[in-house]
Amino acid sequence: IRLQRVEDRPNILAEICVLDMLLAICRIRDSYYKERLILKGGHSVRAYVPLRAHRFSYDLDYNIYREGGHTFREIQTLNDDLNAFAQTRKSKIRASVTLNNSRFQWITLNYRQVIEERYGVRIPEDPKIEICKDCRTIRAPAENLMVTMVNPKLLAITLPRVKQLSLNEQLSNKLYVIGVSARQRRHFDIFDCYRLLEFNAGRLDWSVVRESFHALLRKGDPRSHIDRARRLIQRATEDSNTARRIESSTFESFNFGEAAVSVSDLYSKLL
Repeated sequence: IRLQRVEDRPNILAEICVLDMLLAICRIRDSYYKERLILKGGHSVRAYVPLRAHRFSYDLDYNIYREGGHTFREIQTLNDDLNAFAQTRKSKIRASVTLNNSRFQWITLNYRQVIEERYGVRIPEDPKIEICKDCRTIRAPAENLMVTMVNPKLLAITLPRVKQLSLNEQLSNKLYVIGVSARQRRHFDIFDCYRLLEFNAGRLDWSVVRESFHALLRKGDPRSHIDRARRLIQRATEDSNTARRIESSTFESFNFGEAAVSVSDLYSKLL
């Protein structure tokens, strides 16, 4: 495991920042947002993959819990509430909306500036909260203890239980976003799919994965989406910078090319 290296200190500090964001979301207004947001993405994947086999992650990705009757209108105050929460604790952390369109809202927090000023360490990027306004959660969410590389006893905190995508839906979501042309971090999605399969092959229900995948497509053509996903996976393997970025972000050594082939083969199970 590669957490003892001096060069990884910025990554570890970034992870502490993400944990701080999650704790704030869970505490604000007596868990108001905790009940309305469903965690997905890298920090959700960790519930199903041993931490030693995962990677660094600098953001929190959420769906809105629509099955609970909630809408984006109910959580659009999150940015303001995060700033109010920080002010009551005399923290220099501030949140700002850096993207807000019909599909997404991104809330970025200025941890990078604050950490550099205080500790002289520049974390890789400003951690952010990414909320998908129209993403569907097909199955009932799971509820799991937050998984982090940080020892909570050292920070005198109690890790919360959070709603997150179920195992089958987390995999289907990752397989879906790989085929979305505008996706920027496809190499992380490929890695997450590979690890989800590696450690859960006997637990996956492919009929549920397939159902969730097709539901995410809505009226889209599954063959077209799958063909595009496979092309994009192949393109990612041909980019040496992409391979280097993901292989340097994982806690254990890992061959991106081999993982990409395995993930590409998974799409045959979705037709």
